[in-house]
Amino acid sequence: MRPSAVLAAFSLFAFALPLETDVRAQEQEEPAETQIKASVRPSPKKSRARRASAKPQRGGALAQHLDLAVAIDAPSRSLEAQFRATSARYATANSITPGSPYFGGLQRNNVSSNVTGNMRNYNETEFEVGMPLWLPGQRDAFEATVTTGLHEVDERLALRRLEVAGALRDAWWSAQRADREAAVARNRVATARDIGADMTRRVELGDASQTDALLAKNETLAAETELAQAEGAVKVARVNYMALTGGAPPDGSLESVRPAINIEEHPALRAPRAVLVRAEAQARLVDATPIDSPEIGVFGRREYNDQYSTDISQPLTNQRTDSTTVGVRLRIPLPTAGRNEPRIAAAHAEMDRALAEYERAKRIVVAEIKAARDNLAAAQRAAKLADSRLGVANDQFELSLKAFKLGELSAFDLYRVRQLQLDAQRMQASAAINVGAAISRLNQAQGCAP
Repeated sequence: MRPSAVLAAFSLFAFALPLETDVRAQEQEEPAETQIKASVRPSPKKSRARRASAKPQRGGALAQHLDLAVAIDAPSRSLEAQFRATSARYATANSITPGSPYFGGLQRNNVSSNVTGNMRNYNETEFEVGMPLWLPGQRDAFEATVTTGLHEVDERLALRRLEVAGALRDAWWSAQRADREAAVARNRVATARDIGADMTRRVELGDASQTDALLAKNETLAAETELAQAEGAVKVARVNYMALTGGAPPDGSLESVRPAINIEEHPALRAPRAVLVRAEAQARLVDATPIDSPEIGVFGRREYNDQYSTDISQPLTNQRTDSTTVGVRLRIPLPTAGRNEPRIAAAHAEMDRALAEYERAKRIVVAEIKAARDNLAAAQRAAKLADSRLGVANDQFELSLKAFKLGELSAFDLYRVRQLQLDAQRMQASAAINVGAAISRLNQAQGCAP
């Protein structure tokens, strides 16, 4: 083997080593918080646990229920699996080769003679080992796509947590509304039975007619029917809520208005922004990969054959010829517009799409926050008016009940006033629930999960 061939082989194999050295040097220069080692697999559960421990828990029972709901949420579990799959790509980023090394071999035998009839038993054996190589800057660009991909999945997990919180808040207030309506229905039944008992006594004493007794019975039956429907609605609402939490009931305290956060920290904006960052990293990878990975390999070939001596001055004898060759093969694809232009266009299109999604999400978030604040202010004003109306209705019913007992008011007029009180009670209960739901909606719009 010639010394020049050996030097060429060593120099081409050493081409891959500076790439590894450059990557390690850049990793050492990066801040500690941005380095992610291949031996450490980031866990979305651990990262969320660190965020939860760093921030005080708010939201009362809903904060605990949210953890239970996220744990059984199918999209959240799918994103966690995607996080692990993306993290596994660090094994490729930390490898000295972008693909798999290869091994090849060849064996050829020719027992027939050649055209001159002098060569016999020709044998050729060849072995080759090689691997694809990283292009300059390609490995750093690939590792950046992995890092930004993990960041994107993590932000999508935070956004999904906020979406689960929204569903949980809606289910919570549906259960609370059903419970308040059931409380109003119980109060209606209790009042109807009291008036009915008094009406029956007055009929027995001859102070009231049978028509008044039937009117009282009708009101009692209507109240009991409403209560049965309200209690059924309570059971349904509680079952729906417990289905989201895995069994935790909608009991306990909820949340107050959370302070406004920087809109750029909203999960609905962090997620599309992470998509944009990942798209930019993918575009840099496309720029760093103008060709397919080049391949380098080392091969060895051994040839031998038998042949007769052709020297006419000597007797005819059989001679054996052996030959051994060691060499290097290098395969470098050439860049073409047909390969690169579609990739570049697709990468830029993804960046444009991600930017448009971010801008649209920002407009929606701003509008939702403004609408939620206006809705809360309106709900609070309505709640004050409902409280005032209920006070007036209670006073009116008490006066009407006294007038009825004194014989100054008919039973029909009493129940008409009672109906006004029931309407005021329902409106007051609904207004109180609307205020709490508006608070939750504002926190949701501001991106504050419990």
